Amino acid sequence: MRKLISNNKIPKRELKVSNFSKVGIKSDEDKIEFDGKKLINLSSNDYLGLSSNKIILNESTKYLKIYGSGSSSSRLIAGNFNKFEEIETNLSEHLGFSKSIVMGNGFLVNATVIPAITRNTIGKKNKFFIFSDKLNHASINYGNSITNQKVFRYNHLDLNHLEFLIKKSQKNTEKIIITESLYSMDGDFADINGLRFIANKYNAILYIDEAHSFGVYGKKGLGISVNGSRAEREVMVGTFSKALGSYGAFIACSKDIYDLIVESCPGLIYSTALPPSVVGSIKAGIKILPKLSKRRERLIANSKFLIKKLKELNLDVGNSSSHIIPIIFNNFFKCEKIREELKRKNFFVKSFRHPTVPKNEERIRVSLTTFIKKNVIIDFLKVMENFK
Repeated sequence: MRKLISNNKIPKRELKVSNFSKVGIKSDEDKIEFDGKKLINLSSNDYLGLSSNKIILNESTKYLKIYGSGSSSSRLIAGNFNKFEEIETNLSEHLGFSKSIVMGNGFLVNATVIPAITRNTIGKKNKFFIFSDKLNHASINYGNSITNQKVFRYNHLDLNHLEFLIKKSQKNTEKIIITESLYSMDGDFADINGLRFIANKYNAILYIDEAHSFGVYGKKGLGISVNGSRAEREVMVGTFSKALGSYGAFIACSKDIYDLIVESCPGLIYSTALPPSVVGSIKAGIKILPKLSKRRERLIANSKFLIKKLKELNLDVGNSSSHIIPIIFNNFFKCEKIREELKRKNFFVKSFRHPTVPKNEERIRVSLTTFIKKNVIIDFLKVMENFK
């Protein structure tokens, strides 16, 4: 009888422990428990503090008790209970799109929706040119790579370079421009109206990732792109896991793109739907979001204050103009030294190096939330004075 495996060598397999960094446990609204200490958390994405909001927690618990702990199936089989559609209808109306879809998480969206929109999923091939900002998130780069199409990476926020690349490409080929609205490692904003102008001029799809803007910026906290007239072919994606303090992500788009995603997006078709408790928290979060203008105003005011003071210390904060503030030192070992000193002074931050950020742009990153008070920011600045 013929052997299915002809290699007689016995493979040596060693189970290795992954080198994850130590993690902390959330203790209070503005603190994290780390190495036995309570530290001020300057690395949280819980921008509006909604992960501990009582209204959201109560709705989440209510859904858990009524509908159980899991959806038990993908949405296209038996996991599409009516509460998903209530959220999607609500989102579409608020954001000004024909259709919306709720999915598992932000990485899943970018990694699988981009191939679906360009009609380049497994087993399908369609010529499509992708124009993507050089500092777009890893999930976007991953989604771009799966398409196996030509990707033009334009210089960060450089619309002249973007248009130059579009002009160089074949005129009759389908095009998509991909951008974040607020960049998670740099804290700077894209020129959405400028991108819309270029997208309309060249009949390109404009794909905007609002992950770090949704909840904080724009009319009623619905993202930067809710301001102004949308491009003729615009797609907005965002997440509920940051400012909304929950989990999951969404796509808002036209009916044509919605149909493409439902028919061919593997992240939707082959993933179990979000659990009911999460659906309940999302529904409650969207409902209260418009009422949180004071929290947004406080967060934005504190962010401006911190950026101004860091600049006065001659520290490099790049072009940040948001609650996400990089402090760039161009040396990872120096970043680690500063991180340790901040930890000693009861502040929790993380340091970042290549490939998360460009080479020679190593940094620590401050991510403010509405719970970080001004006196805490002043104490942080006193520590940073030593590194000016």
